[in-house]
Amino acid sequence: MSADAVFRRTRKVVTEDIDALGHVNNTVWVRFVVELADAHARALGFDWKRVRDLGGLWIVRRHEIDYDLPALPGEELVEETWVESMRGARSVRCARFTRARDGVVLVRSRTDWAFVDREAHRPRRIPKELLEEFPTLPDAAR
Repeated sequence: MSADAVFRRTRKVVTEDIDALGHVNNTVWVRFVVELADAHARALGFDWKRVRDLGGLWIVRRHEIDYDLPALPGEELVEETWVESMRGARSVRCARFTRARDGVVLVRSRTDWAFVDREAHRPRRIPKELLEEFPTLPDAAR
């Protein structure tokens, strides 16, 4: 994967992320995926305000999440995300979460995002400014 196209950060699993089974809850993984996408966008200068100023909003159409292994309390995770494609009003974004201590993949995701008009909430073409700033990795291995 191209280093400049992949956004990375770390996160420590906290007590509030854990469910009755003693690992990160499935709904928490969805939150992690969305928070990571937002952090990547902000790192490229596209916070919610700037995206709204461009006339749109991002909404999730579909999440696919593969849960390979659980994340446990106190573990440090390496979070990675990249944009697989952007065209029309659609963007596909992938994420991978690995255990920092050994690099084992715990969770992989693929999310279909739609760019919609901020007022009408109808699909609209992704603005040129976004297309130019987000590198894509069309065939990156998950």
